[in-house]
Amino acid sequence: MKRHSRSDSIQDIQDNVIETNIEPGGTGNVKIRRGKKSLIKQYLMDYTANSNLHGLKYIGERERTSVEKIFWLFMFTCSVILCAGLIRKVWIKWNESPVIVSFAENSTPVWQIPYPAVTVCFETKAQQTKFNFTYFFHLTQNQSTAGTISEEERNLFEDVSLVCDSHLAPSDGRKYSVGNETAENIKQLSPNITDVFLACKWKNVQTKSCSDLFSPILTEEGLCYTFNTMGADELFRINNLNTDYDYLERSNKTQSWSLENGYLSNTSLETYPHRGTGYGATTGLVILLKAKKPDLDYLCRGPVQGFKILLHNPAELPRLSQQYFRAPLSQEVVVAVKPKMMTTSEGLKPYNPIRRQCYFPSERYLKYFKVYTQANCEMECLTKFTYVRCGCVHFGMPRESFMNN
Repeated sequence: MKRHSRSDSIQDIQDNVIETNIEPGGTGNVKIRRGKKSLIKQYLMDYTANSNLHGLKYIGERERTSVEKIFWLFMFTCSVILCAGLIRKVWIKWNESPVIVSFAENSTPVWQIPYPAVTVCFETKAQQTKFNFTYFFHLTQNQSTAGTISEEERNLFEDVSLVCDSHLAPSDGRKYSVGNETAENIKQLSPNITDVFLACKWKNVQTKSCSDLFSPILTEEGLCYTFNTMGADELFRINNLNTDYDYLERSNKTQSWSLENGYLSNTSLETYPHRGTGYGATTGLVILLKAKKPDLDYLCRGPVQGFKILLHNPAELPRLSQQYFRAPLSQEVVVAVKPKMMTTSEGLKPYNPIRRQCYFPSERYLKYFKVYTQANCEMECLTKFTYVRCGCVHFGMPRESFMNN
């Protein structure tokens, strides 16, 4: 295989240029233009002959046949197109999802994250000894007895049906209800904390009363009881919510903790939200639940009785209609919690939230919640959508004063 040196190629080009310039006559200009084309051609041939790119040098060799040159030109073009396609795919992937999820090099101690909030809801929404929902349901289904129900009893029945299965709701009931009256009726008819909790232990220490750990909360499931949830003043924007009733009756203040930054380094182990100190049942929460047989109602939520329990973020409003696990009567349920913590690098803040496909808690404003999480955002969107679509919202949803129940 014969290769041309760079000096020989340049000498040939110079000779061609000189030859075209020394010829006289009107055809000199044409020959000069041919010399420029020849100059470019010689440069290309010189580049291909001395290039380190595989296959490219074969294109400029004079000894190669036309078939070989076309073959190597085709292969080189295909390689360039293939590389361009791969580069385009990588660029699109980086542009659409520049965030990479990777495992942390160092494990996080369990006491650096809060213990999950625990919300408990009783399946019996109205105690039979206070209000027999099944009895009044059958009265409303019979035209001859429907007129015997007083207005107060009908309002109680309609209010309780809001937290029962949807097919039990009366079709000819009130279009709207008074928010504070509905919430008060459900609170009065629901089992109170002493009717639901028999004993509670936190970190293997029994409390005098379960009310020291659990506080009442209004949810889509009616009156429930929650542990380790942020207080109403820190979870909600109180000024934007209705003042007819409280969603959380007690306001527990957080101490040196935020969703974005976690606990401060000098925070003691006994703080709020509570945090675990190890593993095993003795370092967690133990509750003993009870139910009175005469108070059980098998129509409102079906024949399966017991409790719905949800473990959730302390900075989120629980939604037990979406996910929960059941604690049946006369059974023991043991739940092992394996936390998964995902932290976002501060280096992602300069990126647009649309590109990184996530928001930092301080970047997104919610009208009803002070803390931004995906669950809180979905709850607020559901409230607004329900009001636009129906002209009213569920009493368990955060709402403004002008919104009807």
